[in-house]
Amino acid sequence: MRSWSAKAERGSTWLIELIVWLARVSGRSLCRVLLYPIVLYFFLTDPVARRASREFLSAAMDRPVSWTDVFGHLYWFAATLLDRVYMAAGEFYRFNITIEGDALVRKAMESGKGCVLLGSHLGTFDLMMLGNKAFMGIPVNIMMRFDPRSRVRRIAGIDDSQIIIPVGRPDTFLRAYEVLERGEMVAALGDRIEGSSASLDSLFFNKAASFPIGPHVLAARAGAPVVLGFGLYEGRADYRIEFLEFGPTAPAGSRGSMLQPVIDRYAAMLEQVARRHPKNWFNFYPYWR
Repeated sequence: MRSWSAKAERGSTWLIELIVWLARVSGRSLCRVLLYPIVLYFFLTDPVARRASREFLSAAMDRPVSWTDVFGHLYWFAATLLDRVYMAAGEFYRFNITIEGDALVRKAMESGKGCVLLGSHLGTFDLMMLGNKAFMGIPVNIMMRFDPRSRVRRIAGIDDSQIIIPVGRPDTFLRAYEVLERGEMVAALGDRIEGSSASLDSLFFNKAASFPIGPHVLAARAGAPVVLGFGLYEGRADYRIEFLEFGPTAPAGSRGSMLQPVIDRYAAMLEQVARRHPKNWFNFYPYWR
């Protein structure tokens, strides 16, 4: 399934260029106003995103949701995309960023076995990667699907190709393992399956969802500690980077159903944070089968 951010790529290049230019010339306040007609366009023309948003918000907020809830959800996502323009330019002075739990990262790195930073599409993972303040200069390597043709990334000036380990390649796992062997950090997303990647099901808001096992296999093989990380948008110019202790990794050599306990724990912890920040959920496709 394609995310809403990928679907947004169908928009005209000139429109994306206009927004980025306005962001750099006219300021953030004006651009946030201009986001309303843009979000309205996608709200009206993308029924898949609307249904996915309504389904998730209903589960996370435990109540019927209105069209204003869905519109606000889409706008929340668009606002974080806009802010990435400023973050990519290093203009973090525009934002109020709180960092919580960063001591967990430093403690994990003291093991000498590197660290697996396990994230998700809850919030903006780019906030942690672009800011890098929480890591105190620790090398960070990101396992992710990378498309150098991406209009949003290219026009916004985001060039993170030097720190990306592309997923889906024969040497992906080996490269990530070597990074951990050097005592560095590997960041991976644990909430979305890429292609035919191996996965296990777990309950997420009382419904079965599939989660990739790759990051957990990597941590088990390398004996590396795991820390959960979220870059959460809290409205206006407020963001929070939050790290959580994940707990023990799976035993070395774990495969298949042996990984079920860590998958269940990840799903439960993701649900807890998602309940607190439902509008940060940026998986705009049918998440449950």
